[in-house]
Amino acid sequence: MALFDWLRRLVTPVKPQRPRHRNRGTAPIRQQPAPTPSTPPVAPESQQPVKPVATPATDSVPVTATRTHAQPDATLVVRLVDTHDRPLQPALILTGQLGTPIHLATPQIPGYTFLRIDGLTQDFTSAYGLTTIIYQRKWGHPIITYLVDYDSGQLLALPQVVRGQLNTDFHLTPPPITGYHIFQAQGDQQGQFGPTAQRMIYLYRRDAWQTVQRVRQYVTLTADHQVYDEPAGRTYGYQFPATSLWRLFAIITLTDQSVWYNLGGNQWLNAVDTDRHEHWSRTPQLPPKITTWQAQADTQLAGVVDYVPNDAVTIYREPYGEVAGQLANGELLDIRRRLVDDQNLVWYQVGPEAYINARYVRLAQNL
Repeated sequence: MALFDWLRRLVTPVKPQRPRHRNRGTAPIRQQPAPTPSTPPVAPESQQPVKPVATPATDSVPVTATRTHAQPDATLVVRLVDTHDRPLQPALILTGQLGTPIHLATPQIPGYTFLRIDGLTQDFTSAYGLTTIIYQRKWGHPIITYLVDYDSGQLLALPQVVRGQLNTDFHLTPPPITGYHIFQAQGDQQGQFGPTAQRMIYLYRRDAWQTVQRVRQYVTLTADHQVYDEPAGRTYGYQFPATSLWRLFAIITLTDQSVWYNLGGNQWLNAVDTDRHEHWSRTPQLPPKITTWQAQADTQLAGVVDYVPNDAVTIYREPYGEVAGQLANGELLDIRRRLVDDQNLVWYQVGPEAYINARYVRLAQNL
């Protein structure tokens, strides 16, 4: 217990002692100096306290330390803006202790994508801070514009793509094309870029085309005609013959008042020397054929059509003339007249306006 006595003496003030009268003949008692705190006396090994050995306690109750939270001393304001510094949502307010980490999750804003963060630090470094999260508006789907020749349906240029940010306004105008003027537009020329693609079609017409008529008519050529790739365009180097019959799809009048017929595709004829009519059954007048008949004689003969089995032969209104119809193989004939031309070809008249070549007839006497 010497250690505890030493500690008691160390903290207890020492009272001054009265000098005692020494007996004569006795040696003076020498007082030992008190030990200083820096060099505490070491007790003998036998007197040192024995540290208790910790043993696992089965019935011990754990002691929980009570934690106290200090008031926040740092504030961070987070602004959510677009690229033009316009607020997109109310600002976020984050609080915490100076020197502690900042936990910030970037909010998702419909129609916008995250671009960058200005002024963000890892920890709360000051009592008040300001951070800005900048968003960029998403891109909308494109608008595709087509420039088309209204009359031919051909593209006049490559399709053009117009891009813009989602829900922003667009205004379109038809591009100028040399030799053409805008005739019609199909689609919205103004609106907003949306979540789906849009289409705009500009239809143009040639400046030289004054009027265009879509027709379903027919034309008979009264003279040989050159064929052009477009009205007043280039010739193909071949001709359509006189008396030929053609279907018309369009009639174009140019600014010089010339008229052109479209025969389908890129085939055009000048309307000069033509006979236009409404129905295909109108047949052109064939030019008279000058034939010298060596012999003509009325007759009363019977015969039969001798042609290809299960087929029919053509008969004419007059020899070398207009088609009158057909007669089936094996059909009986009443021959009224026999004609021989200057080439020694024989024809039989088998009706009022019905002639057949004798090579396709077998007479009754030969049956």
